[in-house]
Amino acid sequence: MTSPHDGTSAAGNPSRRGFLGLVGLGAASLAGGGLLAGCSTPAGRRPGSGGATAAAADKLKSLTPSYVPFQGVKPDIPGTTSTLLGVPDVGGGFVNYPATLADAVPGTAGKGGTYKAMTPLWGPPPPGLSENAYFQACNADIGATIEFQIADGITYVDKVTARLAGGDIPDLMVIPQWEIEKMADFNRAVDQTFEDLTPYLQGDKVKAYPMLANLPTTAWSFSVFNGKLMSVPFPTDPFPYALLYRKDIFDQHSDWALPKTADELFALGKTITDPKAKRWAFGDIHEMVWPVFKVPQEWRLEGGKLVYRYETPEWEEMTAFMRKLFEAELIHPNVISSNRGANEKDLFASGQIVVYRDGLGAWKEMLQQHRGKNPKFAIDVMPLFSHDGSTPIMYHNKPAGIFTFVKKGLGKDKIAELLSILNWCAAPFGTKEYELATYGVEGKHFNRDDKGVPQYTDLGRKEAQPSYVFLGGRPIVADYVAFPDAVQGNIGWQNASFKYIEKTPLDGIRDQRPSRMAGLQIPTEDKFTDVMRGRRPVSDVKKIAAEWRRDGGDEAREFYMKVLRDNGRA
Repeated sequence: MTSPHDGTSAAGNPSRRGFLGLVGLGAASLAGGGLLAGCSTPAGRRPGSGGATAAAADKLKSLTPSYVPFQGVKPDIPGTTSTLLGVPDVGGGFVNYPATLADAVPGTAGKGGTYKAMTPLWGPPPPGLSENAYFQACNADIGATIEFQIADGITYVDKVTARLAGGDIPDLMVIPQWEIEKMADFNRAVDQTFEDLTPYLQGDKVKAYPMLANLPTTAWSFSVFNGKLMSVPFPTDPFPYALLYRKDIFDQHSDWALPKTADELFALGKTITDPKAKRWAFGDIHEMVWPVFKVPQEWRLEGGKLVYRYETPEWEEMTAFMRKLFEAELIHPNVISSNRGANEKDLFASGQIVVYRDGLGAWKEMLQQHRGKNPKFAIDVMPLFSHDGSTPIMYHNKPAGIFTFVKKGLGKDKIAELLSILNWCAAPFGTKEYELATYGVEGKHFNRDDKGVPQYTDLGRKEAQPSYVFLGGRPIVADYVAFPDAVQGNIGWQNASFKYIEKTPLDGIRDQRPSRMAGLQIPTEDKFTDVMRGRRPVSDVKKIAAEWRRDGGDEAREFYMKVLRDNGRA
């Protein structure tokens, strides 16, 4: 699988770890093992015959809401301003916490209704509504009651699948894209279960909900299922992940040089690794080794034919290189031995791993957790490079990674109230609503430091777990103002890397992949993991690719070739 029990591939769609790292939601409250309980495809998610659909962005424009940017908050460091490939721009960064917060939703959003919302959480659940002052304060500000049904993020897809099958649907249901891709029949279920939001949000109708209008059009286009606007999106940054490294440890070793080729990466790993000192070079970095070896993000169009990444010589070279890293014992033994995936964040924080792969949002959470205890604790990100020193490539995310669906049949008044609530939840960094939804009540859930930055109290860490944040996506920015060095490094890397984003044949096309292909991904990448870790020979790479083609890959190829022909791309 992509990484042990870590969700679906971040190459095009962020995995659970990649997405939460991107948006800084991977802190202790979200910590835990990987997404899946076992490597086999769970019951209810085996390859099936669910329909696949696809539509290009230009054909979705008539369905998407108008874009009206919120002018209340401007970043200190601008991001990349020109949109490329239909992914969001780099959103910029804040090195100062706003002295005056904007009021994004004057008055109250709700009209006194009471609703249930199902959201994931990777960590211990907070107290329920009756015992949680954070929930009570947010609901009071909203003017309606949201009662959360928080489910374990590790087994979330199983909970969602069971509730969809049983018809037990909450008023709001959050479903990540990486879970949707595992559900063979979701294309049918979405129509039967959730409300078509097109009549409420299409075009200028969204202006009744200014924070929803602030979401990028590309993210909205990925909220279209079966030709209808079916959900509210959570936008993502352009980049699914990066290679983060412990800068403070690097600075102590003048002979450690950042790599510019795969050979240099291997040599660096040999130099770093010292088992006697309990220090290893890497976590399981293979998803970031994909672009190093120029493996296509998913499909590549060659000579009028689509070729999937598993079928390329670059994939075989990448697999052999990862095998070399494992055989040289440059990857932490806990990563190798753990069936559920080692907690690489903890190993990185302790210095037992020096380089690991994560979303850029992990920068914030790691600094928040560890710089107070270790003032020298510092992180940086490796500049992009290729295996042979040529011009690098980088993957891009699809523009949305999580979706909030509204239960079908609630009636116009309740749907309008729920959209007003989601509008409140979508308030961006620098607003009163964002601060309350993220940190809770000042003096109770957080106090401000000498720079005005909210710092959680013990009660805040217990009660103010991510919940409302999942209901409303917002343009993503680097907002960790307590660490201006990291904000500058993050945005600098993104702006420098943007030019390396590689175009793919299906850019801008919102597809619901064929269910047999979706069901194949986990068991197929389990087999490749066995090769990387020495349990199968490298010569099996071609055999595994052939099995993938036989079991649904060729069917998927035919589907996507038709998509390209229908959109004048083949």
